[in-house]
Amino acid sequence: MTAPVVSRSSVVGSTVARQSEIVDIAAILADPTINGALVIGATGMGKTTVLNAVAANLETEVPVFRFRGSNLIANRDLGIFEVLLSTEGEASDEISLGAAFSIVTRAIARSAIEHTPVVVVDNADRVDEQSLSIISQLAAEGRIRVLAAAETVRRPVDLLAVLWGSGKVVRIDLGSLDDSAIRDCAREAGYEVDEQVLADLRTRSRGNPRLLSRLFIDRESTPLARRGAEDRVLWNVLPAQRRVLELVAMIGSLPYDALQAMCDVDLLDNLVERGVLAIGKDRYSEVSLVEAALAQVMRDSVPSSRSLELLREVLPVLAPMTLHGAALFGKVRWMQEWGVHVDPDAILRAASWANGRGDFAGAVGMLRSSHSDIPELHLELARAEYGRGDTVEAEAILDRLISSSTDGDGSDEFLSRLACLELRVTDPREPQSLRTEWVRDRLVNAVDIGRLDVTRAQFVMRGGRFDEAQMISERVLRDFSCLTRHRQRACSILGAAAVIRGRIERGHTYLVQAEAMFDLPDTTSFEVEDSAPQIFAGHYLAGSWDRARAALKHTAPRMDTPTAAALIDLWTGHITRAHQSLDRASRDRDESEQDRALRLAALQLAEGCLRMREASTSLATKTVPGKRTSHRRDRQRFGRRAYGRESGTIRGVPNSEYDWLLDFTTDLLELQSLALSDPEESAEELYALGTAADELGAHALAVYAWMEASRNGSRSAQLDLGRAADHVDGELGRLAAAIARAYDDGGDAAMTDAAAAALNFGAVVMSVDLARTARDKAVKKGDAVGVKRARALLDSSLRTITFDAGGADLSAMLTDIEKRLVLGVADGSTNAELGAQLYLSVRTVEWHLGRIYRRLHVSDRQELKQIAWRLT
Repeated sequence: MTAPVVSRSSVVGSTVARQSEIVDIAAILADPTINGALVIGATGMGKTTVLNAVAANLETEVPVFRFRGSNLIANRDLGIFEVLLSTEGEASDEISLGAAFSIVTRAIARSAIEHTPVVVVDNADRVDEQSLSIISQLAAEGRIRVLAAAETVRRPVDLLAVLWGSGKVVRIDLGSLDDSAIRDCAREAGYEVDEQVLADLRTRSRGNPRLLSRLFIDRESTPLARRGAEDRVLWNVLPAQRRVLELVAMIGSLPYDALQAMCDVDLLDNLVERGVLAIGKDRYSEVSLVEAALAQVMRDSVPSSRSLELLREVLPVLAPMTLHGAALFGKVRWMQEWGVHVDPDAILRAASWANGRGDFAGAVGMLRSSHSDIPELHLELARAEYGRGDTVEAEAILDRLISSSTDGDGSDEFLSRLACLELRVTDPREPQSLRTEWVRDRLVNAVDIGRLDVTRAQFVMRGGRFDEAQMISERVLRDFSCLTRHRQRACSILGAAAVIRGRIERGHTYLVQAEAMFDLPDTTSFEVEDSAPQIFAGHYLAGSWDRARAALKHTAPRMDTPTAAALIDLWTGHITRAHQSLDRASRDRDESEQDRALRLAALQLAEGCLRMREASTSLATKTVPGKRTSHRRDRQRFGRRAYGRESGTIRGVPNSEYDWLLDFTTDLLELQSLALSDPEESAEELYALGTAADELGAHALAVYAWMEASRNGSRSAQLDLGRAADHVDGELGRLAAAIARAYDDGGDAAMTDAAAAALNFGAVVMSVDLARTARDKAVKKGDAVGVKRARALLDSSLRTITFDAGGADLSAMLTDIEKRLVLGVADGSTNAELGAQLYLSVRTVEWHLGRIYRRLHVSDRQELKQIAWRLT
């Protein structure tokens, strides 16, 4: 009976980042029901490092045979067995396959005394078929355990893949690095990275460990040294190859067919094999330079006369070809630089591609160089100006286009895009100011209708009209004649709206589907800009902190990623890390008024929580300085009555970036901060905030506000919280119900249950407050069991807050003798052994450990061991 077919996904990075994967593979090799592992991953993903680490972790008694494929021996029969066969007196080119199998089997069997040998095959896709057939047969018969690595499962690796299909071998696919792996790699290289640097490393390395290691080297080298490294790449380049590199650098990307017609294919393949050029794997097969820095060096080194010569050479070759993407953009830009006439349709397609990938500045430059009066080009220019943040210019262009289109001239696609852009530059609280609402009745094509409808759903969502947003989005998602990218946006809006309305489990389904649709090939920057904040908000409000943090990898151009990450940290108890992120979040980006208000509110709350931690006082204390008046007091409370009011302006235009959810979150953070110093006043405002959300059907948001209001003494919130919890499912609903029961019951047991629910939800700061209240109630009642249970929850929560990333330094908190005691406990020493080592009595050791337990918020030796590593 064979084991089931297993394929596992893995992420590798530095040795630290991939320890779990290495352990998993070692466990596979130790499983008697499985005959090995097949590791699949692209170049640079760390396959060799994984194999080396696994081999090093095997028991010393296990015999290991190591083979490595290469281009030199790929076509030589039995190439990897040449040395082994020669020691047996045979030549690989003179022996039959059957004889070779017998000799290899005997050689391996001689080492198999007590343990099955492990055969490691690196670069298996560059090993001949005869060698792999022998290894496959030995593994199938259980005479060896095979550990092989390859880039693909094409021939000859399909021989090993057959074993995977039969369940004898586990296949492990090495994917790109995730954020945690990149952060581990950075720490191993000696760097601590914030969310902004992390996003930059992720983008530049494309999740490839080899490229990531180069980035760390570049951080240590000087610009001159890096330039020297780039120049050294060109030392061994032939003149004909340099011409190829110049062509590719000047245009940015060239179709493989064009280069094939202009140069010797062998020269081109040589550059690819050396890692200088890369050939795309899609249907267009574009060729580009691997290193962006080298491309810039090449462009800078091409004189003007040479640039014009190359352009004249390449244009006749490209003329009969239909270009797409980067090749089209590069060609149009190059032609514009020399004043060569470019067809407006080509300019439009090139600029649209640049806008789709988020290169708004490139699109603006190209469109303004066209000097055309074609409305479609002006609309694309307005889109680009809006994308790069110039809302004033985008609205000015849009005004002219709308004024000239009131009679209905223009194609359906043009009118649909025109109406969509107006929705983007209009304050969502002012729907009556829209001038293109007539367009919806004019449209016939489902694609154009879907584009406009989902943009309208986004517009009303930002205005706080969740019912309307949900209705429109459902219509788009269910219309399969709409483009997939429009349905993706609708799916993300549905997910966020469902969570806000309390249908968290349903919303989670939509959010997961929307994230999966990001991987579809037609996703553009607008889908990312619209969907990424919705996906993050949905997971964040649902309390899915890990998923919310993972969603930040879909970085939208206008999204304040550091602040978003800090919001998660504030809930999960990583106060110091949140404060650090918020303190430097605005240094490298322009903030909108609303983003700035949100960041400052979060920063104020983080500072208040830090002062609480430093003072080791209750979260209900009334002595926290730094109180700031909430911005809510300077404006009308938002709710159903607030839609028609006059809105503020930014740079002379309506606040098109306004978002109801951001406004609510800012208010909630400000009132949480106010509660640290004035819980009574904040309680009533928090109750009013929750009431405003409840009127809109935003039950999850009402629950958040009323939980905070209940903790700060609002009796009205305590009464309404249970009712609101009935409208919210998932972990958030269970937490709200537990808190409502705690304040309704008033006993320490119910309060302890609420603290446990908060800790399970990940709301560490809330858990501290509830557990402390439960402990005090149990002490007052004389309930020793209740005190112990509440104190265990309190210690667990406080430990998270005290030792969060960048927080307390354990070595600074302990005396020398206390440090030695902690390290002794971590090593497993008993109190008697510790006393003998430090010349102390057992009673004195126990007294010191009791002080350490209280100071570090641990209850026993096992919990002390969990944080003892900080001393090393």
